[in-house]
Amino acid sequence: MRRVATALALIALAGITALAGVDSVPGSLAAAQTTTDYDDDDNGLIDVRTLAQLNAIRWDLNGDGAVTSGDAANYLLAFPNRDTAAATRMGYPSGTCAGYELRADLDFDTNDDGVVNSSDTYPNWSSIGSFSSIYTAEFKGNNKTISNLKIQNASNFAVVGLFGRTSGTISGVGLADADISSTSAAGTEYVGALVGLNDGVVRSSYATGGISPSGTKATAYYGGLMGWMSSSSKVQASWADVNIAVSGTDTYAGGLVGQMSSGAVTASYARGAVSVSGRGGEAGGLVGRMQSANSSISHSYAIGPASASGTNARAGGIHGGLYNNATITSSYWDVGTTGIPDDANSDAPEGVTTSDMQSITSYTGIFANWNVDINNADGDDNTGTGVDDPWEFGQAMQYPRLQFGFDAGGQVAQGSLVMGTPGTNNDNPVVGQTARVCLLDGPTQRAAGTGGATYQPWQWYRSTDGASWGNPITKSGPTYDYMPVSGDVGNYLRACVDVVSSTGAERVLGDDRVCVGPFAKVKAN
Repeated sequence: MRRVATALALIALAGITALAGVDSVPGSLAAAQTTTDYDDDDNGLIDVRTLAQLNAIRWDLNGDGAVTSGDAANYLLAFPNRDTAAATRMGYPSGTCAGYELRADLDFDTNDDGVVNSSDTYPNWSSIGSFSSIYTAEFKGNNKTISNLKIQNASNFAVVGLFGRTSGTISGVGLADADISSTSAAGTEYVGALVGLNDGVVRSSYATGGISPSGTKATAYYGGLMGWMSSSSKVQASWADVNIAVSGTDTYAGGLVGQMSSGAVTASYARGAVSVSGRGGEAGGLVGRMQSANSSISHSYAIGPASASGTNARAGGIHGGLYNNATITSSYWDVGTTGIPDDANSDAPEGVTTSDMQSITSYTGIFANWNVDINNADGDDNTGTGVDDPWEFGQAMQYPRLQFGFDAGGQVAQGSLVMGTPGTNNDNPVVGQTARVCLLDGPTQRAAGTGGATYQPWQWYRSTDGASWGNPITKSGPTYDYMPVSGDVGNYLRACVDVVSSTGAERVLGDDRVCVGPFAKVKAN
């Protein structure tokens, strides 16, 4: 009877310890517990498979699996039955964990009704990390996608994004359809879809969506991917398609980065529209403002419209303002799509035509030296040259894209549709004229790991609002063509393809379905 009572007392003690959020239990208890392995590939990165686990990272900013601040009880709820022993914490048998990694796609539209609101679990995301509490660990996306992030009424935040402030390495993260609609009412602000203020490295990642704060702001920085880059910050092989519309005094916005106080952007691009209104504002297709001699952009481009209005406000194709001998190398903006004419100075950056950017299908011409070293390593070709082959040029009438497999981070697919008669560049689908999807280089595409991936036949979809998509309307063959019919008039089109790993391994492309579109409504001929 005494042994039974003792056992019950120990069980009660363990329960109290867990509820209190204490990250250690007596050794005899720890040995007896059955724990869940949260690092099942033993790489020192804690697995994130749910939004609750993503949210719990805010209480473990150094990524070691031990709560260092805030709500330990909620961390326990996100990672129940975890191993808390220092030598094997979270299931990593070789020492201390060093961060987190996505092991599943996540969606903030938790009830799948097409809108993120109070009916969803996280209708107003609070950024991971703050101006003074920095996320210092690694976050590896594994080419997974986080969809429908929404941040609104962030009245208490100076740094806004999925992450507020980071100093570690973020790689392989896809952030789709982010919506940052309202930010803080006072104080300097740093806003980016992925990171508000970055002191570390962001590689092989992307963001799509919109940033449209309510009201005006004095001295603020907005970027499609990140708001501010510091001296040690790097953005490598990443892109953004985020529309930004902001207003205020001395407000800076860029399609990729709001301001570079220092740091380097390499082999990256931006597609979103950027507009700034107010005295002293600066808008750049890629970067809003380059502040110091330690700021550099290389082998990158911008194609989104850039505009600025107000006293002493200005806009530029690559940057809105460049100061203190910041440097730009081999980088371009599209004079047709950005609305920014070339300055005719024959320097970098350079304004070029759409044809200039879309007619080259290899590392030649204006892209001759774009095969660059991204990660300061040997590179994919293992020749010792240090080049990483980050770009895929595809076919004519396509902009350069970032391809898979140049390093462990990889990159999520994207492409373009050619609407109208093949051989033209008409973005308006028309009844009776063939629409063709152009993604990379034919029916197969290299992917991270071995074996590559196989693209199955393209499926075409129509939508009345460009957001809700029903069943596919047709499947096409290897030419990826579809000819709109009268029933398509007034509807949007997109094309999707399923991707399967030829080795049967875990998906390597961030999603098993890659979609291109939606595009303009179908018109009658």
